[in-house]
Amino acid sequence: MNSYQNPKVLGAFLVGFAIVAGTYVYLTFGRSPLPPPQPATAAAAPVRVFIPVADDNSNGLEDWRDQFVTAPAINIEDTAVAYTAPNTLTGQLGVALMEDLFKSKAGGPVARTTEEVVVSAVENLETTTSDIIYDVKNIVVVPVTSEEAVRAYANALAEIILTYNVPGLENELLILRDHIASKETGGNKDLAKLAKMYQSYRDNTLTTPVPKDFVKVHLDLINVYNALYTSLDAMAKADADPVVTLVRLKRYEDDATGLTLALNQIYNAILPFASVFGPNDPAIAFVNFYKEAP
Repeated sequence: MNSYQNPKVLGAFLVGFAIVAGTYVYLTFGRSPLPPPQPATAAAAPVRVFIPVADDNSNGLEDWRDQFVTAPAINIEDTAVAYTAPNTLTGQLGVALMEDLFKSKAGGPVARTTEEVVVSAVENLETTTSDIIYDVKNIVVVPVTSEEAVRAYANALAEIILTYNVPGLENELLILRDHIASKETGGNKDLAKLAKMYQSYRDNTLTTPVPKDFVKVHLDLINVYNALYTSLDAMAKADADPVVTLVRLKRYEDDATGLTLALNQIYNAILPFASVFGPNDPAIAFVNFYKEAP
């Protein structure tokens, strides 16, 4: 039997045809052909109507003009505020940077570029915030390196650390982070305490007599104390002078590492004289610093 004579095949064909035809009728039923295009016409402009202007006081001026005529004059001298130059490095840097940028724009092709102005400002900032370097003329040198002199010197250094140490505070960088997050003003007391601690270390070490063979390690320790004091003092005042804090943070990790190295140098310098120290000597504390070194 041919397939088109099979009742099942014929029925399926009729059903498919009915579905397609029904869909076509549904989509096109009742639709009229598209109208022919019409020529475009411009809309007529609205008729202009005069809007009367109010003059309630009949002075010949519209009310909106009276505001410019009858309002009291502004006295510039009464409102002017005398300029006060900034006393923070952040403010001074901002003023100097803007002045240099304006000069570079007005100078034409021979002036410095914006990049050169910024680089110069950063270099000046780093120079301004650099540390004072202490040298031999700032310390008291003992002309001999006897056992008694070394013992007295080492015990004096250790006594300074034990006396002015501030225990119980968090890491200084964590303190700074929390201080900035709190958005408090007026400085941070904990960072100020740490800064004062290193300042006391520095000042008392400067007046400690040092045997002549210990001069280098002694100056290294003093300069590290001073660097840490300067950095922590800037951190304590981060809300008042943030630019200085940023510059000091850039080198703070190196200074902290320098402290460990300086204390190790002191330990190695007094190690040949270990036999002169007793268990009650404060200088024994340097052994702890040496063990804790990385």
